Amino acid sequence: MKQIIITAILAAAVATGQAQTFAEVLGYGLPVVVVNTVGGEEPTSEAIEHPAGCIGTGITNVVAKAARLQIYRGDTLWYDSGDYAEGESGIKIKHRGNTSAALFENKPFKLKLQKKADLIDSREEGDSTDRRSKDWVLLNSVYSAELQVAFQLSRLVGMEYTPRMQFVNVFINDDYRGMYVLSENITREKEGRVSVDKQDGYIIELNAYFWNEPFSIKSDMVRFMQWTLKYPKAEELTTEQEAHIRSDIQRMEASLLDSNYPQVIDVRSFARWIMVHDIMGTRDSGGCNIYVARTDSEAASLMRMPVVWDMVSSAMTVADEWSGTHCGRGGVNFFPLLFDNVQCMDFTKAFIDEWKRIKEENILDSLVAYIDGYASTPEGIAVRVSAPHHMQRWGYSYGLTNLVPQLAAAKRWIASRKLWIDEQVSAMESAYTGMSSLREQPPARRRKELLPDGHIVIRHDNKTYTIDGLYIGH
Repeated sequence: MKQIIITAILAAAVATGQAQTFAEVLGYGLPVVVVNTVGGEEPTSEAIEHPAGCIGTGITNVVAKAARLQIYRGDTLWYDSGDYAEGESGIKIKHRGNTSAALFENKPFKLKLQKKADLIDSREEGDSTDRRSKDWVLLNSVYSAELQVAFQLSRLVGMEYTPRMQFVNVFINDDYRGMYVLSENITREKEGRVSVDKQDGYIIELNAYFWNEPFSIKSDMVRFMQWTLKYPKAEELTTEQEAHIRSDIQRMEASLLDSNYPQVIDVRSFARWIMVHDIMGTRDSGGCNIYVARTDSEAASLMRMPVVWDMVSSAMTVADEWSGTHCGRGGVNFFPLLFDNVQCMDFTKAFIDEWKRIKEENILDSLVAYIDGYASTPEGIAVRVSAPHHMQRWGYSYGLTNLVPQLAAAKRWIASRKLWIDEQVSAMESAYTGMSSLREQPPARRRKELLPDGHIVIRHDNKTYTIDGLYIGH
C-alpha cells in the first residue's frame, strides 16, 4: 500500500509540470531555501581553463552578493538570517566549485552567514555538539546514489568528521532553482567540524586546482597537484604559519620514502580514509579532495586525514581494482608508498585491521540496510516528488528520476565489493606475513626511489623492481 501511495504522489508531481509558486514547492516535502539578494542582483563568475601543465576547469572573477536567507520546513519559517548588515545579519552568496560551477547552468553556491547558525535539522539523539557555523554550501550535484552511500559509509566507519547534508528545494530572487544539497562546508570549528588550534593548527588540501588558488605549496611527489589552504585563509597566513606548514609537508612527504612515517602521520586515519574510497571504488585521484589536518605544533600532534568529500562523479566505477588514489593513478603516490614500505608495515597492518573491524562490526550490512530503507523515508519520498520539477527546470536530473534503480545498483555494488576486498585483504595479509626476512635486511640494501616521471621503483641488490615486485632490470 505504501508503494502505491508513493507512485500516486510521483504521478501527480509529473502532471503538475514545473512548479510556479512557492506554495506548490512547499508541498513537495523538502525544506525550502529562499535567498533574496540586495537589489535582486545575481552572483556572477566566469569559466577559466587550466594553464599549460595543469588540469581542470574552474571559475574566476567571482562576485558575491549580499542577501537574506530563509529556510522553511513545511509551513514554518524555521530560520531567518535577516536583511544583510555586515557582521550583524544576512549572508553573502557566491558561486563555488570548479567543473560543477564552470560547466553547469545551475551553479553551486557558498553561503557565508554574518552570524553563526545551524542550518540543518538533523542531529543524533543526545548530541549536544555546537554545530553552528558561518560556512555552508549549496551543492548542485543533487542526487546520485554515490552521495548518500559514501557519506553514510563515512559515518559508519567512524571518520573523524562527516559533513551533514540535507536535500532542499531552492528559490533565488523568486525564481525556482530546483533541488540542491544544503551541506556543511569543510572548515575549522572548535567543535562539530574539523577541530584544529586557531594559531598553530591548519587544514590543507592536495589540490589539482591549485593554479586557481591565491596560495599554494609545491609537492615534491605529485607533479600536477600542490598543497592549498583551507585553514588558515591565504590572506590571514602569517610568516610563521607558512614556515610551519611548509616544514610539515616536506617532513611528511620525506617520511613516506622511509620508515619514519608513523612519527609524522596518524596512520589509522590515513588507513580509514583510503578504505572508504576503496569500498566506494573511487576512480578519480586528482579530484577526490585529499584533506590533511594537524591540530597544533606539539610533538604529539600528527598529520591526519579527517574527512572524505566529493565522490559524486567517480565512485562505484572501478570494479575489481583498488581506488584511483590507492593505486597512485595520475601520479598521486602517497598510498602506494605506504602500502609498499616493507621496512615499516604499520600502515598495511592498520589497513588490514580496519577491514577486519568493518567485518566484525557488520558495517557494510548496516550500510545495505540504510540503502534498502532510504527511498521510503520522508526525505527519499520528497526527493522523488521534487525530481520531475527539478528536471523540467534544468533539463537534467543527475539520476533524480531513477532513485530506486540507483539505490539498487549501489546495494549490488556494496555486496560485490565486500567479496572482492575481502579476497584482496586476505592475500595482502598473507603476502606481508611472509616478508619478515626481507624486513630484517639493512635498509641500504633495499630502498625506494621516486623517478622524475612520477613512477616509484625499488632498488635491491643492484636490481630494480616495480612496487609490485616485478623485476625490470639492473
